[in-house]
Amino acid sequence: MHTMTKEELQSIVELANSVPEEYRQKCFELLLNHTLISTVKTIEKTQEETHVPKLLQDSPDQSFILPIDVKAFLSQYSVSEAALWKLFLIEGGQARPIYKLRTTEKSRAQIQHALLMSLEAALFTGEFRIDIEALRSRCKDQKCYDPANFSANIKSNSSLFKSVSTDQPLSLSPDGKSELADIIEELTKLNN
Repeated sequence: MHTMTKEELQSIVELANSVPEEYRQKCFELLLNHTLISTVKTIEKTQEETHVPKLLQDSPDQSFILPIDVKAFLSQYSVSEAALWKLFLIEGGQARPIYKLRTTEKSRAQIQHALLMSLEAALFTGEFRIDIEALRSRCKDQKCYDPANFSANIKSNSSLFKSVSTDQPLSLSPDGKSELADIIEELTKLNN
């Protein structure tokens, strides 16, 4: 971002000092404000001219482009693209979760991981789908794995997935996408 140079500031001070004493403070404030606003407008205009979406200007990886299915999901459930940057660090062809689940209930954490992992996969493939073994591994890593109830928990939440089969990846159903949107909203509120 553009910072004001010493010369620009000196010019404002000199101009403000040229008016009567009782108007100097106000003159200085107005000139400084005008200069700063002009700078911001110039920067915004430059960004618009490059046709780079605001999200990508704020993202660490300028080359990353969201798949159309992810954009459709975000639009359908009124989730801002900026929320993704609060949940994932995306660089190169990789995404790393940076969210922290607040639930202490293992079964709820397992389902939240399943939904968020499907979003993580969709960032690159466009498909909200995860492998059950990858979910099991994530749950173990995050200390929310319950070996006795892992499969039963997925089956009891089967409405969130198109089908529940041990030999097939889990794909989100419309109910699953709705639940995912709720989780994204919850996590972004907690991180603000």
